[in-house]
Amino acid sequence: MSAKSIFVPLITPLDEHSRICESSVRQLLQCSHPYVDGYIPCLTSGEGWRLERRDWLRMLELTLAHAQDKTVIAGIERATTAEVLEYALLAQEAGAHAIMFTSPFAPGTTQEQIIEHYREVHDSTSLDLYIYNESALSGNEKTFETLLAIGELPRVIGIKDSPSEPRTQREIERLRAEGLDYFIGWEMLLARDLESDGNVVSLANLEPALCRLAISARQQSVGEMIETLNGYFDLGADDWYAQVKKELKARGVISTDKVFAEKGSA
Repeated sequence: MSAKSIFVPLITPLDEHSRICESSVRQLLQCSHPYVDGYIPCLTSGEGWRLERRDWLRMLELTLAHAQDKTVIAGIERATTAEVLEYALLAQEAGAHAIMFTSPFAPGTTQEQIIEHYREVHDSTSLDLYIYNESALSGNEKTFETLLAIGELPRVIGIKDSPSEPRTQREIERLRAEGLDYFIGWEMLLARDLESDGNVVSLANLEPALCRLAISARQQSVGEMIETLNGYFDLGADDWYAQVKKELKARGVISTDKVFAEKGSA
């Protein structure tokens, strides 16, 4: 397996005109650069499901421009396989190092359809792939057997795991045996009992050094500190990304705490 890593699921900073703010992106990346291994723009913390094509590409390009020597994984949150593939090819052309994406957004999607979704994107691009396992956005969740099947694809190299049911260490080791780097996706699991290959959590936008410290398991004081901050920053709220933006604006890291309006809203 690779060395333990921290990837930041970046928030998407906006200026007063609700355009992506380059100076804020640059400063956000500079604040975390000493502590992290890479960045994931346009994932859920970046309101990825709300981004129109132009804004999605702009955020990816700005991240690539200011990431210096860090890895950039393009987050893709689109409803259908065809849309995911379209954005994967855009990411490939832009120079992303890898992509991370969810299942199709359709409750009732079968496990076979989820596997085929990943296989089609894998076979149509040359990029490395990361699984994003969640259910809140897509409306479905991958079974453990489905994760193993996806992990058999040659260029699927990692997983951000935000399961609705607790993961066991034995399951993690089986995923790692398939060649997947396992990244914890929930703040409340950091520094607790699970050994992993790193973490991908929204808290890294605010406290990258602490997330680096929390990369190892069974650190009670660190886990308790993260639990306290999780409550203080309200990261359990439905709009946790907005809470992160409020704190980053208060610290002077980003220029506004604006969020994207839902598509179709006034």
